[in-house]
Amino acid sequence: MTDADEDDDWIEVRRFDDAIGATMIRDFLLDHDVRVAIRGNPQATRMTWSQTSDNLRIVVAPADLEKAREALAAMSAGDTHPFRGPAPIADDTDTEERFEKARSGLGAAMLAVFVPIGAGHFYARHGAAGTILCLGMVGAVLGSVLFGHPELFRAWMILIALDAVTSFFAVRRHNQKRIPPDSVQRQWAMGGVIAAYALAWLMA
Repeated sequence: MTDADEDDDWIEVRRFDDAIGATMIRDFLLDHDVRVAIRGNPQATRMTWSQTSDNLRIVVAPADLEKAREALAAMSAGDTHPFRGPAPIADDTDTEERFEKARSGLGAAMLAVFVPIGAGHFYARHGAAGTILCLGMVGAVLGSVLFGHPELFRAWMILIALDAVTSFFAVRRHNQKRIPPDSVQRQWAMGGVIAAYALAWLMA
């Protein structure tokens, strides 16, 4: 909506003595999809050295009044700025609730194979499951090397395969913002570790 609109029903929300401030607020409201106009003579205060008592009124369409008030209140509270837009999210917010851009299922599977410490699930932001798988892998390697149980090496290989396959689906859940609670992750990961050890013993 332009300054030339002369609808008498429009409602005043701000008043200025200078054109710069009036134009700034008008553009700010336009950016927030508010139908807005300036009433008065903006040219009378265009020069910064000119003193005038003319008032410039910011008026909005009645249907957009609440939207305009919310935008101006947010600006006054410091949440937004006419030139910068919305303020950045504070650093102390719960970052666990915010999801990053879509991740690659193939990337998770490759990490699981090349970094065999539950890396596939860590990449998929399934940290609880990744931790249990990592502990199972470390235990299998230590048991195989330190205590002379080569069958545990098979358990390690099985857990790597388990991480690679299931992390592919874990990435899908991450991308869909459906990451399960930590308790659920621990439960199925512990079951996977136990099954891997049992299968390794049976193969021996």
